[in-house]
Amino acid sequence: MNRTSALSVLGLSEPVSSSHVQAAFRRLAKRAHPDLNGTDVPLRRLILARDLLMRQIRNGPDISEIIEELSDPAEPLRVSVETAVNGGGIVTDVPMPLELIHDAGPGRSLMHRKHLRITLPAGLREGDRLRLKAARPGGTEHVFRIEIERRDDLHAAGHDLFLTAPVDARRLQRGGHIALDTPHGAQSIDLADTVDGKLTLKGLGLPTTAKHPAGDLHVTLEAVHRPMRPASDLLAEFHNRWA
Repeated sequence: MNRTSALSVLGLSEPVSSSHVQAAFRRLAKRAHPDLNGTDVPLRRLILARDLLMRQIRNGPDISEIIEELSDPAEPLRVSVETAVNGGGIVTDVPMPLELIHDAGPGRSLMHRKHLRITLPAGLREGDRLRLKAARPGGTEHVFRIEIERRDDLHAAGHDLFLTAPVDARRLQRGGHIALDTPHGAQSIDLADTVDGKLTLKGLGLPTTAKHPAGDLHVTLEAVHRPMRPASDLLAEFHNRWA
């Protein structure tokens, strides 16, 4: 937003004074209240335009000044890979602008936070939009943009999941089956199916939804060298377990 677009948002033309800006803001803000529009975007645009013009009135105009456009009003919502796969309930805080409008004198822009409890569907993808409808007619609805957390051992990319699992090097050499913890639960892995410690489990990525196909789970088994336990420790553990 620059000076020209700020003037347009407030319905003003040059020249403007602080009284012109405040009067236009108060007039338009009453119609842009979130409870009347179901979203706070119009009010946020008015606040941005007012603050830009008031700052330029104090400091001198700068026609090149740019501040954040509200092209994407969605709030980021970070979820774990496990939540993206299985869905479930989470609690999140969202910032809510609260504009205190006075009939005389400047308004004050405040920010407060609101706790929201959200039930998420299974099969979320990075960048998905989630709309939380207003609980009552005329209330504010929220739009969230899904961001899936990335861990060193597990992350999502597109429809697929990528998992790195440490396995004792001796176990890898012996072969056989191992149990692998995945977001879909424990999976039995035949080490003979791996190639250079890697394998793909079809259909165990992000699950299918009405909009997305099911993905795959790409597993990398990372050999770790653990010291062998003394025979005396193993014998003592045997006796304690079966005594």
